[in-house]
Amino acid sequence: MRFFKELKLKREIRKYQKRELLKHETREKRNNYIFWIIVGITCFSIAYYYNFSKDILTIISIFIMGLLIVDLFYSNWRLKRDLELYEKSQAVRDSRIIKSIEDKTEIQRNNITHLILKNESGYDIRTWAIGKQNSLIIGKTSRIRVDVDLTTTAYSSLISKQHAILNRTDNGWYLEDLGSRNGTGLKRYSDNRKIKIGNAPIKVQSGDIIYIATTAILLK
Repeated sequence: MRFFKELKLKREIRKYQKRELLKHETREKRNNYIFWIIVGITCFSIAYYYNFSKDILTIISIFIMGLLIVDLFYSNWRLKRDLELYEKSQAVRDSRIIKSIEDKTEIQRNNITHLILKNESGYDIRTWAIGKQNSLIIGKTSRIRVDVDLTTTAYSSLISKQHAILNRTDNGWYLEDLGSRNGTGLKRYSDNRKIKIGNAPIKVQSGDIIYIATTAILLK
């Protein structure tokens, strides 16, 4: 069963990566079209100015061939670079999240006031204020309302309707998985250790990162 969950998770991630890559390729193609239109107009103007002489046409042909070779090498280099940057994006996101948290005392870190949804670059997408609530359900709103709604996130298909819950106690906040399909993870701020939430509640503090499937939520 766990094997099929991991397989589905990888498949959804690949779909998202393909969508992002397609967007990038579309932008690159549009920019290339504009560039080659400008080159074509410029070369035609020069050839027309010199009455399409054999020498100038030869020079223009060599120039265009050189541009094609440079463009080919540049495109391959750009693609490799973008893939490497994408693979490192999750690590960059986590490091930026950790750097954004100031050192706090134990008492301060037990006082969680906000949940912050992060994107793959580590930037804030949405913030939920906890206020006086003692319990928050994380999931997707359907017939049952949830406190932290992740319906519109990139990997929402991996998130259960009632995925996890945060409970306030006299000893701080505790996170518990509600039998979700793809599990709940936690990266602790104190030691940067990532763990999977089992059946028992786990204490969380300000600076920790909750992973709802692959979606990152910072506790602050």
